[in-house]
Amino acid sequence: MIKWGYNIIKNITKNFYLAKGANYNFKDKTLIFKILNLLYLKSVFGKNENEVSQEIFGFKVTAYSYNTIILLFKEIFITNDYFFQSDNQTPKIIDCGANIGMSILYFKFRYPNCSIVAFEPNPRAFDLLKKNIEQNKLDKIELYNLALSDTTEEIDFYTGNDNEILLASTLKERGGQNNIKIQAHKLSSYLNDTVDLIKVDIEGSENQLLIDLVSSGKINNSKKYIIEYHHKINNKKSSFSTFIKPFEDSGFEYNIKTSFPKIGAFQDVLLYIYK
Repeated sequence: MIKWGYNIIKNITKNFYLAKGANYNFKDKTLIFKILNLLYLKSVFGKNENEVSQEIFGFKVTAYSYNTIILLFKEIFITNDYFFQSDNQTPKIIDCGANIGMSILYFKFRYPNCSIVAFEPNPRAFDLLKKNIEQNKLDKIELYNLALSDTTEEIDFYTGNDNEILLASTLKERGGQNNIKIQAHKLSSYLNDTVDLIKVDIEGSENQLLIDLVSSGKINNSKKYIIEYHHKINNKKSSFSTFIKPFEDSGFEYNIKTSFPKIGAFQDVLLYIYK
């Protein structure tokens, strides 16, 4: 009992400092603190259910576990990694790797009148993505259960167990133990007009997506990119310069956000690419 009490106090204290450091006003920081604590207590004391839900900034978010909501809430809403500024109050956004839709909710929180085209290849995640869009009655959103690559064929896709929806990739080294076939499309076929932002988090397939954008000549059809680049997956040879060069050649500038635990380790690199 003492240990339980200590862990609860420890996590509530951690949530306090996390909310305090978030780049929000006092009212929103208070709400973040409340949401973090509710999610934590539900994850510890809640019943085992097929689906769980939590309200976040006026949106109802449904997932297969509270831990998934906690992780995505921290990664997207608290860190503001997908924040971008636009003079257009109705920006056009393409979300590559939408998962259960937390990124879409974030974009709608920032720009309520934005329009979004979203792609998510994982069938289990896509089911929740549809549900989260429908139950929040969000408009101007198109959803596609497709992978993005430099081909239009069926390709291998690796997933974790049913509830491990964050573990999925076209790369065996990055995905789970289950192999399924999914349909791939080229992003360039959805880029006939200029968009304000392309967000990319596709677990190592960003290289194939870029190959398509370059070969189709449509790399300039987005004003900005926010890309999670996966560096040294399975200790592969470094090739970041090859990835970023097409953006440099096209006149883009960029900022980089990253960290790593030790020399030579895999790391997620967040790229803010703009003109």
